[in-house]
Amino acid sequence: MNLIIKNTKQLSGTMTPPPSKSQTIRALFIATLAKGTSTIDHALDSTDTQSAIAVCSALGASIQHKKNSDRTLLLEVTSGGTPLYTSETAIYTGDSGITSRFLLPILGLRSDVDSPVIIDCGDQMRKRPFAPLIHALSNLGMSVASLEGNESYPIRISGSLKGGETSVEGITSQFTSALLMALPFAEHDSILTVENLNERPYVEMTTRWLHEQGISYEWKVDGTKDTFKVKGGQQYHQFTKKIPADFSQASYIIAAAAISEGEVTVNGLDMEDPQGDKKIIEILQEMGAQITVDGGRLIIRGGTQLHGISIDCNDTPDLVPTLAVLGTVTQGKTILTNVKHARLKETDRIHSMATELKKMGGQIEERSDGMTISKSALTGATLHGYNDHRTIMALAIAGLKAEGETTIDTAEGIQKTFPEFVELMENLGADIKIQ
Repeated sequence: MNLIIKNTKQLSGTMTPPPSKSQTIRALFIATLAKGTSTIDHALDSTDTQSAIAVCSALGASIQHKKNSDRTLLLEVTSGGTPLYTSETAIYTGDSGITSRFLLPILGLRSDVDSPVIIDCGDQMRKRPFAPLIHALSNLGMSVASLEGNESYPIRISGSLKGGETSVEGITSQFTSALLMALPFAEHDSILTVENLNERPYVEMTTRWLHEQGISYEWKVDGTKDTFKVKGGQQYHQFTKKIPADFSQASYIIAAAAISEGEVTVNGLDMEDPQGDKKIIEILQEMGAQITVDGGRLIIRGGTQLHGISIDCNDTPDLVPTLAVLGTVTQGKTILTNVKHARLKETDRIHSMATELKKMGGQIEERSDGMTISKSALTGATLHGYNDHRTIMALAIAGLKAEGETTIDTAEGIQKTFPEFVELMENLGADIKIQ
């Protein structure tokens, strides 16, 4: 599928972004580990969510779901808690990174941990790192072996999550969150040391869930080292939760509105939620955008000339594609730093954005941990979307500002997290369509 975008001067109207993917999938796994029936309302309906539902069902949870009128999901998850009773010998996680990583330590909480399970994923996920998590689990009592000898999927896993002491690299927050969600159930207390923790807000999101579940843990920070002490033998309890809107998906709309004429209102955001990508508001305001925060509502008044700034993107790697686009339409230079881990997502987002924006006339200097972008005169071009939802949507924003027509391939990738992206953009006045 291709996404076709033409230059659009003005965006106006009101929209509500989809629910948070990160919160939806955390809720699904915690409900699977909790005894009883949990209700998850306003959950995201996307391919990543469907992957998580399939995996949690394979772990023994009974999941009923129906569509709400706003096309979100109402999920009822019934589980017997731990140990998890499942007869599955093979589980497929698709291309959902969060699902693929959260699953591994939870497999150490099965009733029949001595029976190995083969875990496999999509081609995209096979290219992403797993080795640090595999090594950490080996120290905690589990047996994890890569079937292709490259410390990635497919893998064979068995053994009990006993607890103890281990460490993991902080190259992605998902390693840390995966361990923190499972370690309360371990037989023994655990100490987890994380070096150079990236994407810190996502770990804060996980620990907020632990707090809501009454889990006993400690978190200490000493320079570049984070230490977590988690008491073993604990349990989760059933819950009812409404998933907040996703700042990551909202960021595309917010950015597009800020660099266009007109006024856009974004509803349904929880400014107290620990999602790191809410920083897009602060970044744009520093660039000179007119954004008013009114409770859970944002009002973006476009038409203001923005100026480039230097941005530390360590906590917000998912914003890198959008920030790269913003750099091409702002005065001066925009510098993105400290985000080498953006190269380890669905695609190498530093390289992919630099490559595709250059096709449009973007002036970009790519570095190992970021890029420098200068104001550019963008023209429409035929672009590769890398089947990466964030790259595709960010390039679509560039297409709105470019003269002429822009075509982006692999547009089906937006189904991963934001299936309604094109429709919502059309409703705001964007000249955009799927072909």
